[in-house]
Amino acid sequence: MAIDKIFVKDISAIAITGKDAWNRPSPQPINVSVSLNTDFHEASVTDNLKYSINYAVLTRKISDYLRSHEHKNFKSLGNIAEAVSAIALDEKNGGGETAEVVVNSPKSEIRAESVEYRLVRSKSSNEAQSSSDVYKINKLRLLAIIGVFTFERLQKQIVDLDLAFKIAKDDPSLDFHTITADIVNFVETSNFKTVEALVFKIGQLAFQKYGKFGIESLDVTVAKPNAFSHVEGVGVSSTMKASNFANLPPIVVGSGDEADSSQKQFNMPVESDGVENYNGPHTAFIAVGSNTGDQVANISKALDLLKRYNIEVESTSSLYVSKPMYHLEQPDFINGVVKVKFSDHSPAQLLKFLKEIEYVHMSREKEFDNGPRSIDLDIVVYDNVVINTEDLTIPHKSVLERTFVLQPLCELVPPDQTHPISAETFHSHLEQLLGNSPDQSVQEDSKLLQIVPVAKRDPKSNILKFDQIDFQSPTLVMGILNMTPDSFSDGGKFLGQKLEQLVEEAAQMARNGAQIIDIGGVSTRPGSVEPSEEEELERVLPLVKAIRASGDAELAQCLISVDTYRATVAEQCLEAGADIINDISMGLYDERIFDVVAKYGCPYIMNHTRGTSQTMSKLTKYEANENDDIVEFVVDPTNVDKKDVSPTTPHLNNMLNGVSRELSVQILKSFKHGVRKWQIILDPGVGFAKNMEQNIAIVRNASIFKQYSIQVNQRVKDSPDLADSKYLSFNGMSVLVGTSRKRFLGTITGKTENATDRMMATAATVTSCIEQHVDIVRVHDVPQMKDVVLTSDAIYKNLY
Repeated sequence: MAIDKIFVKDISAIAITGKDAWNRPSPQPINVSVSLNTDFHEASVTDNLKYSINYAVLTRKISDYLRSHEHKNFKSLGNIAEAVSAIALDEKNGGGETAEVVVNSPKSEIRAESVEYRLVRSKSSNEAQSSSDVYKINKLRLLAIIGVFTFERLQKQIVDLDLAFKIAKDDPSLDFHTITADIVNFVETSNFKTVEALVFKIGQLAFQKYGKFGIESLDVTVAKPNAFSHVEGVGVSSTMKASNFANLPPIVVGSGDEADSSQKQFNMPVESDGVENYNGPHTAFIAVGSNTGDQVANISKALDLLKRYNIEVESTSSLYVSKPMYHLEQPDFINGVVKVKFSDHSPAQLLKFLKEIEYVHMSREKEFDNGPRSIDLDIVVYDNVVINTEDLTIPHKSVLERTFVLQPLCELVPPDQTHPISAETFHSHLEQLLGNSPDQSVQEDSKLLQIVPVAKRDPKSNILKFDQIDFQSPTLVMGILNMTPDSFSDGGKFLGQKLEQLVEEAAQMARNGAQIIDIGGVSTRPGSVEPSEEEELERVLPLVKAIRASGDAELAQCLISVDTYRATVAEQCLEAGADIINDISMGLYDERIFDVVAKYGCPYIMNHTRGTSQTMSKLTKYEANENDDIVEFVVDPTNVDKKDVSPTTPHLNNMLNGVSRELSVQILKSFKHGVRKWQIILDPGVGFAKNMEQNIAIVRNASIFKQYSIQVNQRVKDSPDLADSKYLSFNGMSVLVGTSRKRFLGTITGKTENATDRMMATAATVTSCIEQHVDIVRVHDVPQMKDVVLTSDAIYKNLY
């Protein structure tokens, strides 16, 4: 029989132990202690460790396990203890005969010094467990009226409680937060003459409310640390069972425990800001969502209806597909946040207008709270005011627990903007939220998929959905179909072919793995001469119509992109069935294209360039930002403290920032035409006004185009001391890169004559782009590059 012990004390770790004091599943520090019964007599005699348990190995095994499961929601301390006991008893780890495990959490309960779970498990399945498990709440500090003397009843004094619940097994329903809240509420709203009565009533309350969860006995210790100036503390303790309270009338506690647990949400304490006069300009951020009908159309209609109330939509976030909260059996939502500006409307008036849009103009039907809805509009932030009324809470009380609100909101507010109550930045709150696992009884998964809406494509079948936090979405392949005589790589290859042949070429691309087919009627190689608008239409429009008329099932699933910078060509092709506009000029050549993109709500690939095809090769010098009214950031939602360190040499960093800055100017300009952020796909424009070194830098640092953010402070006319601030973040935007067969690859490899010889060089850049989280690659050699994409996704995204 084992009479010796090996122990490991207080292994420090981080774990999600269930809900914290604010009802959120947040990571908490824990300490794990393990004691093993064994017999190390032979090890003592021989002085040989192989006859004992190596506590260093045991410590490492437990530490490694906890470290690798930091983001797993164990749901309770008991589950952690069970997992650790299994490691401690594992024969492969040289485990002991019997293991005692204690998991202590010093931060889980805000009113207690710590909570802990103790269990004893045996290696032998037929050997009885030596004792029941114990759940402890240590040093719960309360304020209570207690005592028999008059002076003791004039004010509350501190009492410290230690509670130890002996239970048959861990039941996550035995929630120490709820128990603590009930005891705190009961003790602090009652009064007692004796400590003995206080102990007894705590036992009665515990068995009355939680005896059904298998409590065998309860040890309660109550101490009064300040009862006497010359004594550390006085008190009593008692061990109680359910039989002690037989036939006693129940204790009535107004704890609100009857409420639906799904509605117990984290709620910031707020007070009214006292503002009475809301005359003048205001800024607000409104959360939008829909999960029935044509979701994107519903959201767009709601935003258009804001104009009736003289509310201007200045900018929008990206759109996200999210899982429902609270009531899980309903369709996924599409959510976003919009920044609006208006004058004179108070928060109450703004709320009234939003409800009119929901219920009057859009006929929303509400069956129950948090149920399906065609449109949902909520005020998230209004200026910097704080309001708490029966009908309206600002900032929105749930903003800090909902990724589908906080993530898009952080695309619209700069990294230094703080929550007016917590005094912590919204971006910091988002980082914390992204690091936590959701309570799956409230939401199946809190991760979001950014979606670029495509007309006539259901969100479920829309391939333009991307994970912009963990980057675990498959990379998409865009195949190139040039209808030009002079493109640098395949000029004239398809021009003049019969439509049937061209449709078959497109269908073959689809069969080879292209999800998007990009049809171009204008060569963009440096020095090329553009055709007339009529000639461009003759090249591309019949093909768009023919593909859409094709009965090929795989081709029907493909999205059609039209590579044009002309508004007229774009509009006619969209009318004919095209899905995407790919503009190599980012709106510089024909600004009317923004109106077309806004009108049709189509995806819009905004490609960076400078000058024209005749001049771009000379425009490769990029200067540092010297405008004090423009502030640039690198924003990583998962790491708000990430230093804004230049990813490369200063002159190349100037280029990366310059490309991003010039794209930002055009994006902000497109917003004024009604284009939404969720329509835009970024293309940094490899080969467009960049030399070889700059092209390589873009490929090497493509992820910067998901992190760049800019704040533009525009001086208000007639008020030089005031600034109208516009913030734009590339967070949440899809990125496309096209390196296929381009000249800089020929320079690197020495294959300068024949562009088709650059396929392997292209493959290398495609792999690099995928490592840099690029979402779409534009290629000529579809079957070969599809293999590269699949392999690179397996390497960098674990997708296979």
